[in-house]
Amino acid sequence: MATDPIEILIVDDEPKQRRGLAAMVRMLRPDYRVHEAKNGKEALELAHRKPPDIVFTDIQMPIVNGIEFVEHLHQDGSKLPKVVFVSVYHEFGYAQQAVRLGAKDYLVKPVSPDHLEPILVQLERQISKESMEQSAADSLSQQLAQSKTVYIDHLLYRWMTEELQPAEYSEVQAAFDSSGPGNVIILETWPTAASQDEHEWRQMLKRAVQQTLGPYADAVVLSPEHEKEHMYVIAKWKFGAAEAQGLEKLRNALAQLGQMYNRVIGAGIGAESACLEADIRTCCSTARQALLYLFYYHEGMWLAHSAHAGQLSLADPSATAAKESLPLEEAVTSGNTELALLTLADILERLAAGYGLPFRLKCSVIQLLLACLKRAELVIDDAGYRQLTERIDQEILAARRAKDMKAAAARLLTDIIQQMKKDKGARSEWIMTKCKEYMEEHLHEDIGLDLVAQRFYYNASYFSILFKNHFGVSFTDYLVKTRMQRARHLLLQSDQKVADIAKAVGYKDIKYFNKVFKKMFLHSPDEFRRTFTS
Repeated sequence: MATDPIEILIVDDEPKQRRGLAAMVRMLRPDYRVHEAKNGKEALELAHRKPPDIVFTDIQMPIVNGIEFVEHLHQDGSKLPKVVFVSVYHEFGYAQQAVRLGAKDYLVKPVSPDHLEPILVQLERQISKESMEQSAADSLSQQLAQSKTVYIDHLLYRWMTEELQPAEYSEVQAAFDSSGPGNVIILETWPTAASQDEHEWRQMLKRAVQQTLGPYADAVVLSPEHEKEHMYVIAKWKFGAAEAQGLEKLRNALAQLGQMYNRVIGAGIGAESACLEADIRTCCSTARQALLYLFYYHEGMWLAHSAHAGQLSLADPSATAAKESLPLEEAVTSGNTELALLTLADILERLAAGYGLPFRLKCSVIQLLLACLKRAELVIDDAGYRQLTERIDQEILAARRAKDMKAAAARLLTDIIQQMKKDKGARSEWIMTKCKEYMEEHLHEDIGLDLVAQRFYYNASYFSILFKNHFGVSFTDYLVKTRMQRARHLLLQSDQKVADIAKAVGYKDIKYFNKVFKKMFLHSPDEFRRTFTS
């Protein structure tokens, strides 16, 4: 299976269509590398420099059209990408040519996320299969055991999402007994700071899920390669098990684990089934719907589909955004940051109250901000204007939650106005940065709130409030977490004795150090070192 990000090339001479499809792909697959070309000639040049995995191309284009572009790719003799033709020209002749050239699909404009998603899944499956076959051919003996695990996980994932062939279904039954009540839980994890080792994190997360759910369910945990931020849990409840209690224990255990690895863990919980074997796809699809609805809640929320079934609206908020943009544009033009932010917050609150599809809501917010930026076009230099335009598209689409989107929109609106005024920032950020550096350099000492506050000439009470407002946790919690992370690093990267490591991070009592470390990492220091050093 390929480890490099998938390369996408979108070819269309209409800027609006090209950029719209590119934005849609980035929204559905943030890890993809998306490139754009305005005609077949430019697309060929890009393809020669960096061969794409997937191509979405229009047909009617100047210089070199889409059919000619794909024909040239065939003549080059290099590995062909997966080609999907996208056109308003829905004619049998073009469809015939597309099939003859090996096109994987044929889309008619305008393209929607509902049409694009199944095509991406289909192409990912093909690319994944080809990559697995190539890897097996290159190193069959080395990959055999690993490939079997990947294959079973792949089958289980497909079992949740599509019909299987009878032979494949028999393999699933042999790998996992799904007779009886159960559910699907989709975990969504995001780093809140510099991420730790990804392999270690996934192993710890899987282990925590299986250990916590063990008394309540037989559970399989899957980590699809194309959904790196998601982890699927298929849980078949044991006879007499209290499902709600099991889920609550799992939530608490993962929240604690997430704190230590700088991760936030949310979940979409599918509809409960009395027969998991028969209803697995319904369980999975409803879990995905709940996960989609998490956009409107805070990070770390666990949301059951049954609590909000049917509330997502299909209404398009763009008309409302266009109608209400004028007061916001005027506030930006006047340079009144406070009024502009209040106006923006009011508009976004009303747009979000409709609970529309997140992608449509984000597009409406982008439309709002670009209209405001257009008002400032004459007073912002070209480089600043281009940078803000790119940031609006990237930062709004990247928002994982409605609150993140609102925060990003407010930040971008402020930056638009500040770019006009050339404002500068404040000093408190520098103080907290220096405080963090001081704590990391003196972990081995007996430092506490009073000492650090005095070091930076603050009253301890006021410093405690300032510290929590800046870092989001209390001084004591931050210090303990920092010490444990340093201890973890020393265990993995040095041969020091545990007692020496305890002293190096400020613990004189090794028993207490062991207790704190095991609470946070689920292992004693010695067990942790044996498990994760190889």
